[in-house]
Amino acid sequence: MKSEEKVKTIVLNLMDGREHCFALPPERAVVVAHELFDLGICSITESRDPAREPQFKEYTLGYACGDWIAYKDSSILKAS
Repeated sequence: MKSEEKVKTIVLNLMDGREHCFALPPERAVVVAHELFDLGICSITESRDPAREPQFKEYTLGYACGDWIAYKDSSILKAS
């Protein structure tokens, strides 16, 4: 990745279809979404490291935390 490129991760809530975009890598974005929208923790800087979040899981195609998912490759979300 070029240094001037910004990280952009779209996270999806599998229970209700909400979608949010974060300027974070996907493994951090799902944890932040879970803490922000499900737990009410309002600080990205205070969010847990994914390795310390009990609901965080890594899968072949992406990451999950609570009901939130993010793909490792964001091109999966592009319309066919």
